[in-house]
Amino acid sequence: MLALFLSLVAMFILASAVMVCKASARTSRRSQDVLIQKFTLCRRLLPFMMVGEILFCGLASVALVLSEIIWAMGHVEMNGGGIKLLFGMILAVFAILWMIIKSFFSVRKCFALFKPEDSRVIGVNLPEMQAPELWLWVRSLTSQAQLTPPDNIVVGFFDCFYVTANPVQVEKGERLTGNTLYLPLTYLSLLNEAEIAAVVGHELGHFTGEDTQYSLRFAPLYAGMQNSLQQMAKNMQDAWIDRLVLYSALDMAMWFLQTFHETVNHWSRIRELAADETGARVSSSSAFASALLRISALSEPVERFLEDVLRGRKISNNWTEDLMSALQKLGPLDVLASIDSEIAHPMDSHPTTRARITALNLSLNEELLIQASRAVAPEENLFFPALFAPVASALSCEISQEIEPVRAKIREEIEAEAALATETKAIWSSSSMAWTMMIVGIVLIIGGGYLVLFQHLSAICWLLTLIGLPLGMMGRVALQRSRQPLFTLTPQSITSLYLPQPLPLEYVERYEVVVNSGVAMLHLYVRNGNKLNITTKRFMQVFRYEPQESRVVVVVSSPWCEEEGQKVKLDAVTMSQIVGQYIASAHARAELSK
Repeated sequence: MLALFLSLVAMFILASAVMVCKASARTSRRSQDVLIQKFTLCRRLLPFMMVGEILFCGLASVALVLSEIIWAMGHVEMNGGGIKLLFGMILAVFAILWMIIKSFFSVRKCFALFKPEDSRVIGVNLPEMQAPELWLWVRSLTSQAQLTPPDNIVVGFFDCFYVTANPVQVEKGERLTGNTLYLPLTYLSLLNEAEIAAVVGHELGHFTGEDTQYSLRFAPLYAGMQNSLQQMAKNMQDAWIDRLVLYSALDMAMWFLQTFHETVNHWSRIRELAADETGARVSSSSAFASALLRISALSEPVERFLEDVLRGRKISNNWTEDLMSALQKLGPLDVLASIDSEIAHPMDSHPTTRARITALNLSLNEELLIQASRAVAPEENLFFPALFAPVASALSCEISQEIEPVRAKIREEIEAEAALATETKAIWSSSSMAWTMMIVGIVLIIGGGYLVLFQHLSAICWLLTLIGLPLGMMGRVALQRSRQPLFTLTPQSITSLYLPQPLPLEYVERYEVVVNSGVAMLHLYVRNGNKLNITTKRFMQVFRYEPQESRVVVVVSSPWCEEEGQKVKLDAVTMSQIVGQYIASAHARAELSK
């Protein structure tokens, strides 16, 4: 009875948390100030609710075990087996109590006052004394649109345009406080002055109104809580005690974040669209739309160029000059290919480029598309050389010198990785499940048929026969499959009788092993998946392709492989390690070939 009462209390706490969080998230759509207030309130209440959930769930489990101990003492003979049973129950009680105590410290650590870390930037700070012309140009934009000027301007290569009101630590440089504007030298060299002015106006628009306070007060709290809960989940053991005591409390906290996440995204989009209007006002709507289209279209080739330079595939002493030379060869840009994507941003989520252009009341007319898709031409951009050419050249040389020893180390690591997984390994499916299905199917068919024919029982016996037929057939198919390898890992690809062609391991960008009801499913997230000709059917398919997720799903029942002439069963972790090693080695060999 005590266990039942404590469980009801835990359910009440859970229901209260759901109602409070749901109501707070709904109210938070009134304003950003209300969002900060409600989030802070829920953040203060949630640890107490989590502690209550852990406490009452844990004590309910303890009460249940104690009731079994009391029953056992009265009904089980206290010989060797009985004493062992009693001792095991007592150990279970102490294990649950220890988990409750440990959980309290985890929750306390998770909800400790979060101190946001400084943003780290690889770049150069340009004070007004060092770059007077740049500061004069930025101040003219701020005075023209009545915007708040930045306190710092930092330039670099590895991010897109952004602003932040949080402290910034420049690599091998000073710690900057106040409002910081980050300018990417890559895109500065690929846009014209009007487009750059529009984007800078958009970013400076975030310093106006509530945005600065939002980024200072709320964003660090939200990010810190996300990180803390993820760390708490990561440290949790996949054990029955954790499932019993911790899961419901952790799920409550995760649900709390998910509920507020929708509201956070709501305000993030509103802030972005308001800043878009500011950017259009500083320059023009068409210039801002052209900049958005060009940045979206250029993001992939820019990232590819930087990766090639960092990896040592290309040698460059002036990254912006060589970037422009490389992109000149592309000719006119395909700006429509990436129009439904979001521009990467380290702080916020953006609406898609199409949605942002539509919000500016612009149509994708021929004039705008011609302007945005123009080929990269160094001679059209006189703005960049005048203000940024010397610092771009100096920063390129500095980073190149610093990464030279790192490149050698990376190459050694890649060569070591490439030397692994050079033999073929066959993965088989166990026949035990197939035999079980066949035997159960045959028993249902024979039993149901006997009851119908000789005992004249009701039609429910026909149902047993109808269930047994497909079950037996499925078992027979599974048995046939278990007589040959399900798939074979080679140094280059995955081959199988169930694949129309080998699946190159180089195509696999990431993978995971998921276990459902004892059946392991290997998820391979691939590029060029539509070229593999793998079926999208689900029923009884060993390999299937899911276009929406761009992944190949491999269904494996009780996998095993042969090592040194012995049959070795594979659990999910071991199979994941084997597949991961083959994928990593294939990627390493592809990297070396470049």
